[in-house]
Amino acid sequence: MQLLFKMIMKRKLLVFASIAATTLSAAAMLWWNAQLGILIDTITISNPIPHSALILAITTMLAMGMLNFAGSYINGYTCEMLTHDLRMGYARYFSQLPFAESEKLNAGEQLSKLQNEIVSVSAYLKTDLFLVFGELLRFTMTFTWFILINPALALAVNLPSFIIIIYVIWSSKIIGLAIEQSQQAKGEMNRYTDTLLTLFPIIRLYDSLRMALTGYTDAVTVWENHVIKAERTRARLMSLSGFLSGIPLLLLFLIGGRMAISGTLTIGMLYIFLNLSGNVSGVLPNMPGRIAAFRQFSANMKRLAPYIVYTANEGEK
Repeated sequence: MQLLFKMIMKRKLLVFASIAATTLSAAAMLWWNAQLGILIDTITISNPIPHSALILAITTMLAMGMLNFAGSYINGYTCEMLTHDLRMGYARYFSQLPFAESEKLNAGEQLSKLQNEIVSVSAYLKTDLFLVFGELLRFTMTFTWFILINPALALAVNLPSFIIIIYVIWSSKIIGLAIEQSQQAKGEMNRYTDTLLTLFPIIRLYDSLRMALTGYTDAVTVWENHVIKAERTRARLMSLSGFLSGIPLLLLFLIGGRMAISGTLTIGMLYIFLNLSGNVSGVLPNMPGRIAAFRQFSANMKRLAPYIVYTANEGEK
């Protein structure tokens, strides 16, 4: 992941701003739920709600909305700049090659990297990088807060989540392998396409177009089969993960409900646990795909690392 570290360091100010915005947004969400829990408890005991509490709640809502908007904008802009740096670094590598070495390059292989690795890395940077970071940050902050406000309920409800994580890690390996096979098949298809384009005059000369297209069709069929297999594997394993992720919520209703009935837990506190349970157990259904995507992202970054060139102080102008 040295290439990712270089990319982040080139845009460290933007990355720091994205991390800060995501953290503040998560903190505002927790603070809002705390205020909402207090309001629910106040209504439950039939006490009048102070005007200061209403003003604080409205202010928190506005702040949370502004932080979410700012975080989304900064994250999107940061990902676009990281993607731009990656593409320019790839182009800069070839522009700096001596003419003798550039003639030895395999055009099909470089086309495959351009259409597979760079496209996949760019898509991950734009859609998953800060999304996964935000989910992990909210998971950590929410679970830590649960432990602080009610450790017994937090541990009893979320203990199965750590058992489910074992399944998540195992299933992500299988999904990652299926995606890797699909991408390799796509690379073979792209290289075959480049070969057809390069040899097209010879193919026309010897009237061997049908034979060449037969090989290309076989390559496309192999790629399609691997794509279908990868999607089926992802859907099957992530469906089971989604089913298992409902166990903590069911325990929360059973254990938290009994505690609320017995008076050892307030209604407002139970609402906080219910409303924020998605930050802890709700991330598990998509986690196998997230981990598999990150592993594929890491593999693509390793393949691209020798072909990316950054200049000094680039990105900090």
